[in-house]
Amino acid sequence: MEDTVNIVESPGAYYPQDFSLKTLNFLTAGGQRIELKKLLVEMSYYEDIYSFVTSGYITLVDAQGFVELMRITGNEFIEINFGKIKNGSNRNDQVFRVYKMGGRKPSGNMNSEVYTLYFCAEELLLSEQTKIGNSFKGTKISEIVQNILIDKLKVPKTKIGTIEETTGIYDFILPKVKPLEAISWLSCYARPKAAGTLGADMLFFETKSGFNFRSLQSMFKDDIYATYRYEAKNIDDKIQSFQEKTINVLSYEIGKPYDMLNEINAGTLSNRLLTIDPLTRNYKVTDFDYSKFKDQAQTLNKGAPSTTSTNRLGKTENTAYEGTLKLAFGNSNQQNVPYVKQQGGVAKDIFIETYIPNRTAQISLANYTTVKAVIPGDPGITAGKTIQFNLLSLKPSSSKKELDRFYSGKYLVTAVRHVIASSGAYQTVLELCKDSSPTTYENINSNSTEWKEAVNQ
Repeated sequence: MEDTVNIVESPGAYYPQDFSLKTLNFLTAGGQRIELKKLLVEMSYYEDIYSFVTSGYITLVDAQGFVELMRITGNEFIEINFGKIKNGSNRNDQVFRVYKMGGRKPSGNMNSEVYTLYFCAEELLLSEQTKIGNSFKGTKISEIVQNILIDKLKVPKTKIGTIEETTGIYDFILPKVKPLEAISWLSCYARPKAAGTLGADMLFFETKSGFNFRSLQSMFKDDIYATYRYEAKNIDDKIQSFQEKTINVLSYEIGKPYDMLNEINAGTLSNRLLTIDPLTRNYKVTDFDYSKFKDQAQTLNKGAPSTTSTNRLGKTENTAYEGTLKLAFGNSNQQNVPYVKQQGGVAKDIFIETYIPNRTAQISLANYTTVKAVIPGDPGITAGKTIQFNLLSLKPSSSKKELDRFYSGKYLVTAVRHVIASSGAYQTVLELCKDSSPTTYENINSNSTEWKEAVNQ
């Protein structure tokens, strides 16, 4: 490896993987600013709807002793500003906290060394350094989340993205827990208020636009950011326009087409909750049935991910409730007991029969099918957006190519990784998921001779 690295920047995007790295600075605890662009080997920036904060790393090759000059103690920051074209409006411009240095090893002619600096949003470190012990009475969960972000973590309002309003009034006590852990715990109870949403599928995550507290179903309803396709590359590169190449998927992998054993054990299509109220000594059984849920909830595509065929026991996948059985304490019937009511000790309903069965299924449903796709770098796409992924069918056809009937469709972007390499290439890695299919699966013909022979063997 050479001692110096040249980052090629273009004033305009001539090629799909062009980029502009405007800023890559290291801020020392003493206030010194060190430019790192010429040392860069690779930069990776990451967002994930199942992760609290954004994070990433930069790998550097250093022949001038910058690592000694930086005097890293864990109180440093990194400034990053990158985009597709120079001075473009759609850029990623953020400041991160350096929390770790990877191993240092010699490189090239032994006069240089390679090391990696890992960074994340400062709020993660702040959350790890403090605990909050507060009580909230008669409050919506969305209001508590905002309180924790603004009052406890002192997050600037410019870093607050979309905080969706939740339904239900709760009394909560946070017994000395870390702020981000408190939000994660509250997310399990939270139910979206937006019209057309159902269940308990709220998630807390950060993108370049700020911190978000959103329902999966509200994200499902968003307009499609862009349409991507994977197809055979043309032999003559000139045939494809720049616009066509920017929406082509460079590579993809369907990581989880389906896994029926996993879905049974995860309670994806059906599950059962048994709640016990120790005060009234009553119990309640709540069953989750996907077919009933789908008729009311928002989905990415119109078709169910599975069928309603019966097995030899006479059960369908959405009525085999005992595949996942959970036990919890509840209080939904307390307000109906005269004695408890007279004592004035009735706690507000925590809707446990709503959030446990639904959240159990909804988080699993959202990841029923997962895909990882690599596209030319695009700083505009963020975790939480929806895209259209058009996968061409491999079925031989003399006419024009058709789309795969089950694995094409609308997907949710669960994670985004932007990778810039010293070679001059900028790629974006997308982690996609969908809870449904654009085409309805056909039910099994249980009356066929072949089916009867198979199940009765």
